[in-house]
Amino acid sequence: MFARRHWFVRSALLAAVLAAGSVETRAQDQSLDAYKILRSLQYVQDSLVLGDHSASDLQRYLLDALDKRLRAADNGTLADNRNADAVFVYVMSGGNPATLNFLASRDTQGYLDARVVNVLQKYLDGRGAQVTSSIASLSQEYQGSPIGPYLNLVAGNVNYPADPTAALIFYDRTRIEAPGTILEEAALRRSVVAAASLRDVDRAFAYSVRYARRFLHSPYASQFADLFVDLAVTNDPALGHERISEVAALMDPDRAQELYLRISRLATLKGKYELASYTAEAALKLNDVLSGKGREVLPGLYEHIAKVPSSKVSEVVDQLSSISRDGLSDRDRALLDAAQRVGEDIVRPVEISGEGDGSEADAAGDTGTRTAGTQPPDPTTAGSVVPNAPAATNAAVDDFVTQGRNKLGEIDSLLSEETGDR
Repeated sequence: MFARRHWFVRSALLAAVLAAGSVETRAQDQSLDAYKILRSLQYVQDSLVLGDHSASDLQRYLLDALDKRLRAADNGTLADNRNADAVFVYVMSGGNPATLNFLASRDTQGYLDARVVNVLQKYLDGRGAQVTSSIASLSQEYQGSPIGPYLNLVAGNVNYPADPTAALIFYDRTRIEAPGTILEEAALRRSVVAAASLRDVDRAFAYSVRYARRFLHSPYASQFADLFVDLAVTNDPALGHERISEVAALMDPDRAQELYLRISRLATLKGKYELASYTAEAALKLNDVLSGKGREVLPGLYEHIAKVPSSKVSEVVDQLSSISRDGLSDRDRALLDAAQRVGEDIVRPVEISGEGDGSEADAAGDTGTRTAGTQPPDPTTAGSVVPNAPAATNAAVDDFVTQGRNKLGEIDSLLSEETGDR
């Protein structure tokens, strides 16, 4: 299956390159219609999300070539519906919104659907909420046309803030009308977000599986990883460990280990220690598959940090102290330091003073009778320390949940420095 897909990607890219070459050699040839350049652009964009990142430069070139062609073309070329559609697809594919405004101002013959122009202008200008109703009717009217799936994707984006359920309907239509394309890739990513916002964990998981199966090598896959990490931690235990592993199993071992570690890291920061421990152990197991090329230190780090607020905290503090810092990033060294401080706070002996003002003894009289809570200090502990006292441990754990987690939370901001997209 992968070989067939790879062949398709390379073939599509070859067609795009040949078309791009034609664009370049005939740059001044007015017979080269906009829709022909658009077809090359669509090939390239689809090949990108299927894993051929070398097409990125070609995508930029074709966007620029199409922009120049549209601006230079005689207005009469828009009489061909394929060229008129190319204008709309261009701006919905990352093109320059100013070009749509320019062409619409020159369109005295009404070749461009004024309703679509109005919707896209407002959407691209950040006023999408004003066109939720009109975009819905237009997407229905243009269903089956070249701009249909693009309008559905825009409709989903417009509806999402106020009505995620409606957004999912439009995203599903996009996927059905444009399978295997950049449109399906974008619709799947956004569907994960919409389903998660509705607390529909089952649906969000289903979209995640589809994405991992089809677009794991997309340049936007890092955004999907961000979404899934948040989904897994926010919805623990509703999502469940097995379903996390099901998504990870669709990835190559290196990507899977990174996913597990990121979930473990965030779960640690959010105080979800069972999840953090599970994913840390799963990441550690992948080192066997990676044959020494995996991350040897990090799984142990997160696994131990996740166990700090546990009954074996003393052992965990010792284990944290034994972790080598050589393989850690600056962020993880800071995280290790914070966890050690919290663990040491938990096990630090608490001093209990044996001094009192004697008022309770006077109130009890000479009978020597004392009620619970007014017992005199134990002479064997007065002025000494009581290690691991239950009350002290509970207080320290509470402190971990509040102050300690805040310390770790400060470290979380450094995640973006490592992943580049969080």
